[in-house]
Amino acid sequence: MAGRLPGGRVSGSPETSPRAWGSFRLRLTLGAGGLALCTLLGVGLYAARLATLERERFGGYQLLSAARSAAFGLASRLQEREKEIEILGRVPSLAENPLDSERVARSLALRKETNAEYAWMGVASLDGRVLNATGGLLLGADVRARPWFSAGLVGFHTGDVHEAALLAELMGERAPGGEPPRFIDLATPVIGPAGEVRGVLAAHVHWDWIAAALRRAVHEDPTAAQTEVLILGRDGSVLYPLRPPGTPLPGAPGLDRFGMQADPGGSTFLVARARVPATQHSDLGWSVVLRQPSAAATAPVLQLRDRLFMIGLAASLIVAALAYVLAARISRPLERLVTAVKAVREGRGGAAAFPRDGGSPEITALSDAVRVMTETLLDREARLEQANAHLEETVAERTRQLSRANDELARLAAQDALTGLANRRAFEQRAAEEQARSRRSGSGFGLLLLDIDHFKNVNDRFGHATGDRVLQQIARLLESSIRETDLAARLGGEEFAVLLPELGERADTMRVAEKIRETIQHHDFGGIGEVTVSAGCAWADGSAVPVSAALQQADLALYEAKGQGRNRCVAARGFQPG
Repeated sequence: MAGRLPGGRVSGSPETSPRAWGSFRLRLTLGAGGLALCTLLGVGLYAARLATLERERFGGYQLLSAARSAAFGLASRLQEREKEIEILGRVPSLAENPLDSERVARSLALRKETNAEYAWMGVASLDGRVLNATGGLLLGADVRARPWFSAGLVGFHTGDVHEAALLAELMGERAPGGEPPRFIDLATPVIGPAGEVRGVLAAHVHWDWIAAALRRAVHEDPTAAQTEVLILGRDGSVLYPLRPPGTPLPGAPGLDRFGMQADPGGSTFLVARARVPATQHSDLGWSVVLRQPSAAATAPVLQLRDRLFMIGLAASLIVAALAYVLAARISRPLERLVTAVKAVREGRGGAAAFPRDGGSPEITALSDAVRVMTETLLDREARLEQANAHLEETVAERTRQLSRANDELARLAAQDALTGLANRRAFEQRAAEEQARSRRSGSGFGLLLLDIDHFKNVNDRFGHATGDRVLQQIARLLESSIRETDLAARLGGEEFAVLLPELGERADTMRVAEKIRETIQHHDFGGIGEVTVSAGCAWADGSAVPVSAALQQADLALYEAKGQGRNRCVAARGFQPG
């Protein structure tokens, strides 16, 4: 039974004491749990604020990058149209035929059908009268007062976005809201065979078509979700979507910058603005603006904040539970010690059981044990990190060595070991690339096959070592006789090939071949005497004459050169220089 103590109190276990709720164990549990909850919530809210700012900054950079990409795409699209019109102004169908001829009309109609971005194309005479036009629109009209006509007489002209009410009425087109559609003017002089200006070629490009293509490109960017696309003019007015002329965009950031924008309705946006680069012929001062609702930009941060709150609450409960367990472990030896002291005070000293591992010595021993354990773990962790760092450096070095070895293997696989020129494999790969490019651009490229005349006699009379030196010297002569964009290759033995892309005209193929032949013929090969080559020339355009057919034609021409006495260049049958 419990004994009666002085003052009428009943002795008993500490767990049944009415002061248990104020015990060390409970106070430590509530204090640790509350402190953990306040700390984690404070840190979480602060982290969420920092994350919001960082997300806005990161999202701004992402949006600015998307705006720059869209601006570059818009400039590239405009430059493609400019280049197309500039080239069309010099094609033979316009340069050599009457501007009001049916052939000119077919050329304009074909170009407009090929590219739906063109709303209208026409040719005006030097006195400002429209002689030919797609669909017969504005045929015979006087365009001397149009800016594109006066500018197109002296050079290439790109006009800013404008309305064309008369053309829109003739075409029967209207923008949403009943406003006339808007166009971009492109104009270039029509150059005759003698270099004289014969008239002006002009084109109206659909502004909505270009802007819609830009909008599709932006919406395909995964970083630009829920993004609105706008295009501003040089003066900051909105060109797209359609607004009344001169309408500004309130709160627009500076060029190549981003920031937050609040509209009159109270909504906030993350806005980025990028300047559209100048093209070869124009600098219209446009800029692309991307707007994204701030809620969409910071949605991940809000989700993170909610998760941090839940994690903080759960962590606080865990800390409180751990604190309770820890308090129990710390207080239990003290409670046993109090029980023993009470037993002595009550005269039951023989029954008092003093804890051998209780009191301050035990807590000190535990602290020492934890300290030693921590030091041991840190030492092991440091050794492990050092070993990992050494392993990572070893792996990185092996990776670099492997990369260098792969690069060297790639170089050797594409290079002739004796001459240092490209080998057959590299030549065929480059020829395939040029064929694909020719199919896209509609241009062609030249091919040469060369063979050293009587090379077997050189090997027989002077030995293979001398023959190898002759091959090496001819390789250097080939490299010095062609452009950096051309490719010289050794196909095997004494046979070489040269690929000539982007030539001005087909006749250049024969001129290059003659240059190579004369260079080799007049080169001093020492005591060997004169060394000459025979060459076969062909032209490939990637479609009508693919590379394989052009190589066969060049090979036949080479054999014909051999048959005609060697030391000469022969063009393939059907090859028409000029």
